[in-house]
Amino acid sequence: MVSRDEEKYVVWPSYFDKTRSRLQGRKVAKKHAIEKPTIEAIAKAAKTLGLNPIVEKERAYPANHWKKTGRVIVDKKEAKSKLLVKIANRL
Repeated sequence: MVSRDEEKYVVWPSYFDKTRSRLQGRKVAKKHAIEKPTIEAIAKAAKTLGLNPIVEKERAYPANHWKKTGRVIVDKKEAKSKLLVKIANRL
């Protein structure tokens, strides 16, 4: 588990899913979102930004705890919302 002291952010595929609403977990604007984002694509985008991604495949987004979509752990370099937009633009 990632603690707040570790200077890391957790990034879920749901944050970038165009088919989800904001209430369902999308964190970026629809113009930045894509359909069916994968943790591999998110990790690749994060790597190009120098965020040292760590992929955890067997994790489930809390709102969809029955569906293991995985997550990506990235370094905190700036505000999470700005980081998510930068990752989304690379997807």
